[in-house]
Amino acid sequence: MVDSACDITREEAARAGIEIVPITIIFGNERLRDGIDIDRAAFARRSAAGELATTEPASIDEYRAAFERALKRGGDVVAITVSSKISKSYEHAVAAAATFGGAVHVVDSLGASGGESLVAYHAADLAKQGESAAEIARKLAPSTLKRASFFAVWDVNHLGRTGRLPKALVALGSMLGVSLVLKFNDVGEIGLAGQSRSFDKTTDLLIDSLLRAVDHAPQLRLAISHAQNQETADLLSKRIAEKLGHPPVQERVSETTPTIAANMGPGAVGIFAIVP
Repeated sequence: MVDSACDITREEAARAGIEIVPITIIFGNERLRDGIDIDRAAFARRSAAGELATTEPASIDEYRAAFERALKRGGDVVAITVSSKISKSYEHAVAAAATFGGAVHVVDSLGASGGESLVAYHAADLAKQGESAAEIARKLAPSTLKRASFFAVWDVNHLGRTGRLPKALVALGSMLGVSLVLKFNDVGEIGLAGQSRSFDKTTDLLIDSLLRAVDHAPQLRLAISHAQNQETADLLSKRIAEKLGHPPVQERVSETTPTIAANMGPGAVGIFAIVP
């Protein structure tokens, strides 16, 4: 189980045996469940028209209901959430899981978007191999699963407006006009990985930062996510393949969900990797 900060579509999730708990997208007084009441295309249209959205995690009761439905189908649950440092999804899921006496294992992805997607697919693969929920949760721990998450946004004010980025970094990116390479660190906080004077140079920094973090590992699983920026995502895919020197075990290039786009703004791109 994941939340909708994960880039997996509902169709992909159904094929992989993954359930998505929707985060709420809020336009003024209008509340929409990501992936149910609003999809990527509809969000992009409203964003292009100048509407600004905020997000709200699933409540404890919503998580509890989702866990109950899943447990009635048999087996235990592994629930993966967006980083606990930028959302209360993890906190709410943990509170809801306490109701079920150890049958629900909640995992902090320590990231979002393509990073959460990679963790979820890895968990689904382990489930298909017959691993128990407890063992899957153990294998998703930072000490076992290496992660790398780097991203860039056109306008840092989106992250500042929603409180996901420290004010000092918002000032650096907006007032001084530099393009920032951001990252999820080892505990899931957003921090600075580098900076440049142009977005084009920033994409090169993204790639170099990722490859340094994973050290060209042959077991690399890669995800590239974007918010209405397919051209840059495709270019990142090509350049990573050239620099990596071998194809990753898995690669996903996808448009991110409204949950992420609402916080990152249009044009954002991210590259994510795990090494089991």
